[in-house]
Amino acid sequence: MSMNYDSAIARLNEAASRLRAKGLLEPDDTLSMRLAGCGNILLQTGSGPAQQVDIVPLAEGGTRGSLTAQHLAVYRARADVGCVLLNRQPWASALHTLAGDMPGVFDEQIRHLGRSVALLEGPVELPAIQVRLRSGANAWVAPGHVLCFGTLPERTVFNAELLEKCAKAYVLATSAGLPIGRIPWLVRWIANGRLLKDERSAAEQYAMGQMPVLSTAY
Repeated sequence: MSMNYDSAIARLNEAASRLRAKGLLEPDDTLSMRLAGCGNILLQTGSGPAQQVDIVPLAEGGTRGSLTAQHLAVYRARADVGCVLLNRQPWASALHTLAGDMPGVFDEQIRHLGRSVALLEGPVELPAIQVRLRSGANAWVAPGHVLCFGTLPERTVFNAELLEKCAKAYVLATSAGLPIGRIPWLVRWIANGRLLKDERSAAEQYAMGQMPVLSTAY
């Protein structure tokens, strides 16, 4: 295995460690990373002594609904995505008990996760679901788990943490019958526009076989 793979595995393991420390990666959850320029992903499953990291070709098939197939489906739908997390984080999972999608509660949410966090009704590989993923949103509640991704492993960790914070606020407020304010349309437009710009840039860099540069700008 080359040093490039060793470096990528170390980067993926670091992201997994951060997620576990926050309670956002349990033994049955999975995390993957796109390997720029080679048409493969790294897929991490399990934890502790049972932890395993596999190299999976993006062209590989897979049984519909399987964890591997769901990861691959995201990468095929979104050329900007560099890391995918399938987990069961508590507050985001609780969104399934509410009617409808979670709107933009905070401007930071719209900037990094998208205009809303929507519920998916079916396997990620379905053509209709693939079309929805292309909206640019980075967080979804899928059947049985939460789907969160970003341009890089570090961004995915940040997005998962942000999703949990926003979901907690929304679930508690909704359950208590409190009104949910709307972010002004101009703020939504600017924040979402910057997210889409970052994603276009990441897609271009991956197409050239390069890892994107992590954007820290609002």
